[in-house]
Amino acid sequence: MNKNTSLDKTQQILRQLRDNFLEELPERCDTIEDSILSLGNGADDEHFQRLYREVHSLKGSAGTHGIPAISTICHQLEDSLTTAQETITHKPERIDLYLRYLDLIHHCIEIAHDKRPNYAEIDQALEAIRRHSSPHPLNGLIVENSPAMTALYQGALADQPVQLAVEQDGMVALNRLLHERFDLLIMGAEIRTLNGPGVLYALRAANGINRDIKVILVSSSQRQSFVPSLAPDVLVPRGPEMIPSLTGAVAEIARQARD
Repeated sequence: MNKNTSLDKTQQILRQLRDNFLEELPERCDTIEDSILSLGNGADDEHFQRLYREVHSLKGSAGTHGIPAISTICHQLEDSLTTAQETITHKPERIDLYLRYLDLIHHCIEIAHDKRPNYAEIDQALEAIRRHSSPHPLNGLIVENSPAMTALYQGALADQPVQLAVEQDGMVALNRLLHERFDLLIMGAEIRTLNGPGVLYALRAANGINRDIKVILVSSSQRQSFVPSLAPDVLVPRGPEMIPSLTGAVAEIARQARD
């Protein structure tokens, strides 16, 4: 078997796996919809965790089969679920929001069957949902290994006009940043899989939707050197002044966005 034949066979297998995924997807969406509707009827925490796992699993499967638009929808749905669960409330308007995300997944199924699928309208719809549903004008992403540090950032920035999503893995964060629009990135220098500077370099070089995002890099080392075009907007040292420096930087970015 020559290399071309082997490659063709591999591509055929991958296409078949993708087709199988798309064929099974409506049933998975029905399961998620039933779980969402149950939330509106006062389902318990165990039920919520099951729904979250279903969405998380779908997010990973969509990425594996080369449909990042569905992964992005699941990311935003996860963030919305987490935000509501932290306040222990899934009001009717939140249920409607979750179902809007599910409608977008159904639309993705239709687009995925096109010969040249174009998900631009999905990106636009996601941005419209985010702008409409968030009480804050800015959308931020925290990338940090330590849950304790993440909680510290979130607590310090609770009064700032920014909606914060969280990731612990550099590669996962980069994937989100390549497909999902953010206004602000707060990132530790030492994160798993791909470190902070690596994420920053890849993001700036990709020339994508977040190429010019405002980046705050939190680092224990102040001797890092950066190519000017690839440098973070703010370098915050870990230590006693970390939180004041971080809140001041975010406040300034929010002020610039308003102006």
